[in-house]
Amino acid sequence: MPTPPTTYLDKLYHRHTRPTHPLLPQPIHTQHTPHTHTHTSLTPPLHHPHNPLLPSFCSRRFMGNLLKVLACSDLEHGPIIFLDFEHAQPTEAETAVWNQVSAVLEEAHGILAELQSYNGAGQEIREAIQNPGDLQLQEKAWNAVCPLVAKLKRFYEFSLRLENALRSLLEALTSPPYAPMQHLEREQALAKQFAEILHFTLSFDELKMTNPAIQNDFSYYRRTISRNRLNNQQLEAENEVNNEMANRMSLFYAEATPMLKTLSNATTKFVSENKTLPIEDTTDCLSTMACVCRVMLETPEYRCRFTNTDTVLFCMRVMVGVIILYDHVHPVGAFAKTSKIDMKGCIKVLKEQPSNSVEGLLNALRYTTRHLNDDSTSKQIRALLQ
Repeated sequence: MPTPPTTYLDKLYHRHTRPTHPLLPQPIHTQHTPHTHTHTSLTPPLHHPHNPLLPSFCSRRFMGNLLKVLACSDLEHGPIIFLDFEHAQPTEAETAVWNQVSAVLEEAHGILAELQSYNGAGQEIREAIQNPGDLQLQEKAWNAVCPLVAKLKRFYEFSLRLENALRSLLEALTSPPYAPMQHLEREQALAKQFAEILHFTLSFDELKMTNPAIQNDFSYYRRTISRNRLNNQQLEAENEVNNEMANRMSLFYAEATPMLKTLSNATTKFVSENKTLPIEDTTDCLSTMACVCRVMLETPEYRCRFTNTDTVLFCMRVMVGVIILYDHVHPVGAFAKTSKIDMKGCIKVLKEQPSNSVEGLLNALRYTTRHLNDDSTSKQIRALLQ
């Protein structure tokens, strides 16, 4: 009688005969040993030459290999689907959607760079507030805030473009007659773009959450506009950010994780508007991606091959992103016992990382999910997120 498999990956290989492929990791038949994490100093990130949002080629090649092994929603009744996140190029059928999404993603790196360098106008605002009668200081603060508000408007408008891009991807990856896993196999380039959007979204929100200057600047801008209206004065900046736009921006930046909230709302709206499309067509894609990222992060045989920390962070962001989208779309959410996502395992993987790299992700799970506080959520999972 053959020796029973001892790890999750062993079980996959034990159940299926897979074709030989030079890029696939070899089956694991050794006894699994506890994983101890060793964290080294951060090395300069190795980015994809054409898309700085992506980890280096070597890191993505490894990610693709694991996806090839694990991307199957029903291992007992279907063959393993081979997804390639290494060199995925759009097929003719994917080209139209791929081009649309690619045009949006090309701006993503610039948006992150602008947000990362956002210093705010805190000093000018403080001086203006402390000296309300000094017109020179009032003008100085206003001139400092206006270009920053214009930048915040660009960020908000980009979120709308990202929302449309996500919708296009969801339509392509869930449309009949193919099942979700068939879509992931056939439209690999689009699945890759989906992961890039989630990576950007979590990156943006982490930067926003640690920068209080954003809301302080915008609040000062709105107060100044209101005060001038009472005095029957209209400032030139109002032409760029009118009252309606300012209201929408205010709601956007009031969210703890505004980009992720935008995508969550877009995913929920997509499902509700497509009533003939089974919800499972969307949630199965999300749960599979969460599983892939979790196993990659928690399995020593895979994680030890990472060449830089960028790959680890990329996987964590994508995992958290798909969990939150799943929780907003699925009727019982990601935290119920019937969920196809191993929430306990996912949270433990995050908590094993340095706290400064995952606190934003844990906060996203705490404050952006819909079902965390449901009665169906176990006390153990709630405790893990305390």
